[in-house]
Amino acid sequence: MVGSADASELTSNSLEQGSSYSQATYSEDQLNDGRALLALRVNGAELSLDHGYPARVIIPAVPGVHNTKWVDSLVFRT
Repeated sequence: MVGSADASELTSNSLEQGSSYSQATYSEDQLNDGRALLALRVNGAELSLDHGYPARVIIPAVPGVHNTKWVDSLVFRT
């Protein structure tokens, strides 16, 4: 689970510069979905650059472009 017990919102920031999808904000409900995760590996191997190395946010029921690739930072808000 990506969420923090105290968080009501998460903003993820990407290493990618200048993209309209380099930042995404997720609600408390999205964070607390048991399928939400911060992916570091896929099928036992580190993520490739194409898949978002070093880390990628995966939030179910969110369009793929909002599942931040190349995660630089996560900011939790209460």
